[in-house]
Amino acid sequence: MTPAFHRLTKLLAGLALFAMPLAARPAPAQAMTLAAHRAYYRLTLASTGNSGVTSASGAMEYEVIDGCTGWATQQRLDMTVLDREGGDTHTVSDYATWESKDGRKFRFRITQVTNGARDERAGYAELPPGKPGFAVYTEPHDQRVALPPGTVFPMAQTEAVLTAAHQGKTFVSMPVFDGTTGASAENTFAVITTRGEEVTTAFKPLAELPSLMVHMGYFPKDTTQLLPDTLIAMRYWDNGVADSLDLDFGNFTMAGKLAKFQLLPSHCG
Repeated sequence: MTPAFHRLTKLLAGLALFAMPLAARPAPAQAMTLAAHRAYYRLTLASTGNSGVTSASGAMEYEVIDGCTGWATQQRLDMTVLDREGGDTHTVSDYATWESKDGRKFRFRITQVTNGARDERAGYAELPPGKPGFAVYTEPHDQRVALPPGTVFPMAQTEAVLTAAHQGKTFVSMPVFDGTTGASAENTFAVITTRGEEVTTAFKPLAELPSLMVHMGYFPKDTTQLLPDTLIAMRYWDNGVADSLDLDFGNFTMAGKLAKFQLLPSHCG
């Protein structure tokens, strides 16, 4: 996958970080129960700078399901970018994950098609208690990588960020493995800029919930690089539903707005 469109799958993974319900651990004080749900976002071009991009548009569908022993997500992004020379890039990305509720096991599959060229990545990862964590890629080729101490999967990062927000903290940093790169975990740094804000919305289940704003940077393992490889900003309600997304591709920025939303029931006893 190209560096720019690696950010497409990172957008999907980033959304999963906060929309997935908390693991089966003690909830932080004052935290809301997070919601399994289905959401549809419209994507529009927010800024271009001097990149040569003249237009960009797309859509993203997202679903999180309570699988009783774990949480399953299915996400699809469809985006077209046009440059000033008349060339267009059409990309469709599908990203599916399953994460155990104890935060120890994770499975993923990514399929991305860009102007007819297809890329796939799949595998699993484990964080066994008292032992080094590891990830195994089964596609596009067999590869095993070690996960550094302190690595978490997206659900555990969700818990950490929301706990920090409810405790009044501003910064959260940890290595996260989500399968969107062909390497080990990425270092992340989250900045919580607002919390407890009530935002006007047309979606009744969200209307009376407080929200928070999070800016998330993903940094490569190369510690000499000071700037993040990917930068995502998202606004979330306390039930984990996001309505405002901003994705910085480096040479242009896309904005996403929640257009359709539906809570999904849990069938677990």
